Amino acid sequence: MYEHLLVALDGSPAAERVLEHAEALALAFSSQVTLLRATLSAEMVIAQAGAGDTTVGQVGTAMDPEPLLEADHETALEYLDRVAGQLRGRGVKVDIETPEGPANTSIVERAQALGVNLILMTTHGRSGLGRMVFGSTADSVLRHASCPVLIVRVTE
Repeated sequence: MYEHLLVALDGSPAAERVLEHAEALALAFSSQVTLLRATLSAEMVIAQAGAGDTTVGQVGTAMDPEPLLEADHETALEYLDRVAGQLRGRGVKVDIETPEGPANTSIVERAQALGVNLILMTTHGRSGLGRMVFGSTADSVLRHASCPVLIVRVTE
C-alpha cells in the first residue's frame, strides 16, 4: 500500500517530528523512504537579494549566487545524510534528494516523478494573517499532490 514514502524536511527539529511516523509506516509496510529537503535555486537567491538590495537588477550590478547555492546544497546533503543514517540504523531503506526550488513545488514534482504513495510532512498550523504572510507549504502540497499527504501539526 505504501511502497514509497516521501518525507519533506527543512532542517528544523519541528520538521523532524514527522520522522517517527515515517519510520513506523516504513517498517510496517517495508517501504522505501525518500527524504527531501528543497534547496535554493539561483532565481530564489536573486529574487531575495532584490527584495533587500535596491541595487540588484540595476544596470551594471552583478550577483553571483553560486557560493550561496553550493553552501545550501552541501548543508542539505549533510543534514539528510545524518537523518538517513539514523533511519538506516533502525532498518529503514532510505534515499535522499535535494532538488532546487520552492519547497512546495519540489515536493509535489518529486513525489510525482518518483511514484510516491504517501507524502509525510509537518505544519505549524498557521491561519489568518500568519498564513497569508508566511504562506503554507503544507497547504500547497495538500492541494497539488497526486497522492495522499500525511500532515503532522507541530507547535514550538
